[in-house]
Amino acid sequence: MGLGQSNEVGKVGAMGRLREDSKLYRLVDMHGGGDLIPWMRYANRSGDHSIVESYIDVKVRDFLYNQGKGKLVTITELVKLRNKERNAMLGAFSRKKGKGKSGPNVLDDFNQEGENVGDLKKALKLLDGGGKGAKGESKYREIGWRLDQRGSMGETLVGVCLLNGSMVHTKLAIKLMTEFPKLVNDISISEDYYGMSPLHQAIINQDVPLVALLLKRGADVNQRCYGAYFCADDQKASRTDSLEHEWVDLNVDRTNYTGTMYFGEYPLSFAACMSHPDCMRLVHAYRANVNAQDTNGNTVLHMCVIHENLEMLRLAIELGASLKIQNKQKLTPLTLAAKLAKKRMFTELLEFEAHTYWEYSNASNTSYPLARLDTINEENGDLDETSALSLIVYGSTQEHLEMLEGVIEEILEEKWEKFAKMEWVKGLCLFSVYYICLFTAFMQRPFSMVTELETRGAIDRYGANNDNVTDYNEDLVRCHLQNYAGLPVNQGWVRLGCEAAVVVLIIMQVLLDVKDIRRIGWQKWITIYKSFPAKVLYKISWLLILLTIPLRVMCAIDRNFFIIENYLICYAVVITTIHFLFFCRAIKFIGPFVLMIYTIIATDLRRFAMIYVIFLFAFSQSFYVIFYSCEAAVDNGEFGNYTWENIMDTPQESLIRTFIMTIGEFMTFYRQIELCPRRTTATIGKCVFLFFELCVSILQLNMLIAMMTRTYEAISMTTDEYKRQWAKVVLMLEVSLAPPQRLRYLYQYSIPTGTDKMRRSFTVTKKIDPRNMTDHEKEKAEKNSVDLAQQKKMLMKRK
Repeated sequence: MGLGQSNEVGKVGAMGRLREDSKLYRLVDMHGGGDLIPWMRYANRSGDHSIVESYIDVKVRDFLYNQGKGKLVTITELVKLRNKERNAMLGAFSRKKGKGKSGPNVLDDFNQEGENVGDLKKALKLLDGGGKGAKGESKYREIGWRLDQRGSMGETLVGVCLLNGSMVHTKLAIKLMTEFPKLVNDISISEDYYGMSPLHQAIINQDVPLVALLLKRGADVNQRCYGAYFCADDQKASRTDSLEHEWVDLNVDRTNYTGTMYFGEYPLSFAACMSHPDCMRLVHAYRANVNAQDTNGNTVLHMCVIHENLEMLRLAIELGASLKIQNKQKLTPLTLAAKLAKKRMFTELLEFEAHTYWEYSNASNTSYPLARLDTINEENGDLDETSALSLIVYGSTQEHLEMLEGVIEEILEEKWEKFAKMEWVKGLCLFSVYYICLFTAFMQRPFSMVTELETRGAIDRYGANNDNVTDYNEDLVRCHLQNYAGLPVNQGWVRLGCEAAVVVLIIMQVLLDVKDIRRIGWQKWITIYKSFPAKVLYKISWLLILLTIPLRVMCAIDRNFFIIENYLICYAVVITTIHFLFFCRAIKFIGPFVLMIYTIIATDLRRFAMIYVIFLFAFSQSFYVIFYSCEAAVDNGEFGNYTWENIMDTPQESLIRTFIMTIGEFMTFYRQIELCPRRTTATIGKCVFLFFELCVSILQLNMLIAMMTRTYEAISMTTDEYKRQWAKVVLMLEVSLAPPQRLRYLYQYSIPTGTDKMRRSFTVTKKIDPRNMTDHEKEKAEKNSVDLAQQKKMLMKRK
């Protein structure tokens, strides 16, 4: 029993903050020594256990409450100890005090060393509602080992023995639990290992006989281990306590359940995560709830998905685990597999839920329930953002992309054929009409009058130069956009019609968006649209265009309002044009290139710009000082009537000129440096220019090109990337539909599940090609071959 110590045991031992001076470690320490170990070895060799039993009776009994009979302790007291230890490990600003209030401790008025302990337990059952508090948690816990005599990890002597894991230590642990039965369910109370019982440790050690023995002696199969060491890595920083319950409060909304030691708290989940079917069957045989949920709401099936343990998943389903239970993130095992991109687990769970109508040779007809699989809720037509389809499509990893095949791809194809293609064409046509109106309204603006306004009449609207401007009236010119009747037809009434059409279309689109937000919620609407930069820019353009209306009305107040309007409309036209990229994402040979543009801008250009701006400001100001020195020498008359033009006469101009030099246009700059009359300054300028070319034009630009090339190659090598872009467009178009419309389309590409017409399934008829089989199909084919071979063998034996 316990001959081999697992890697997990080694990790557990390594996590402890050992205090070698603890009295507990004089009996059994963490290095295989201690006073009890030699006597236990002697007992094993000689068969004489009297010495070790006497030693236990004399030395160990003093470490227990009431000579081994145990003591009831309030959960509040244990939580305070746990919270105190956690805060001792944290910095002053990271410490968190336990929340909630502790109720009156009725144990203070009872003498637990007397003969009325049985009456006390009966009284607690009445006071505590049968001994159970909220969520089935008792407010009191029976403790055998003294709290002030525990090891560095809050463990008992049994815990120390099982942490060592050798045969001698395991036999000693059994002897201790035989002598003091209360130790069977005595847990560790430290922050890292709180709730870890001997049953948990036996499962970690993969000691099946010890697990069976503990279960026979009444080990609690529902004991939960809340320790930080067995918590998901991305949740450890959020651990807080409440004095009203024993479990640890966690941030359950944003976790991805990272970490190899997150085992799901329950012994059954520990057995599943440790890949030990015998332990799992044993614990289940003693009525462990296979659907029990931990603090994150995860069941055994969820834990199998997280650890990608296919065999344990099948065993859990065989033992009665439910496929429908949702965790705190509203994820079933199927949708959790989709979120974490566990393809094998997703396919297996999908097949467990599926129903095969017929199967012949390599062909089959199978229906898959659409509940939690499709984005459309089969009851009311609302969008399900935690559906498997949504999580896979909006997933960002290569593993998510690989899941866009099989049933998922078939559903997307049906959505595209039934409504998405039509909505895409309709949206493209309507946007084209809108864009034509906007472009016409913009291009029919009288730009010549803008020139007249900027030159204050020096160049009139007809392009003629006026040397003597005396009757120029700026008030009439700066509001010329309102004078529709005084302009040619195309610049007046045609422009007015297009501008009115643009405003009306924008208002209609805003109202439709408001309707969508009210229907699906603001947060969900933002989550969907943030995946489409072109859509976001398009909606920003609406705001810019609507802002031009009050600016045009206020043009009579100040000419700057007219100038601001020009800026806004120019930006609006540019970012409106970018909206065509949204429609391009659905086209197979263009979609990946659109993604490349987004990715390069969001990653490569952003990183490059952060470095480039530093060099740009530094060199531009250096060039400004150099050119200013040359100009000062000429202005002071040091070189007679020598004329020289300063092309960097302001810091702003210097910044722009330096940027232009970055892209290779430096002839004008170098010529002016060469013509600088002060030769020392010219030499310094040439040296700075050379250094600029080396650091920026050669080094940084080539580095940017290399980064963009890497991004391009990474995306172009992903041959199925167009599927993800196309799928995102399909789901985006689905948002604009009303729930009754979605339900109508859902009924078109699905069939009733059994006799219930409200429950829908998606039917797939497929023929398996042996050359292009998935891993799941290969595994299924191999299993069928083995079954067929066994049937033939049995048939031959009968003959």
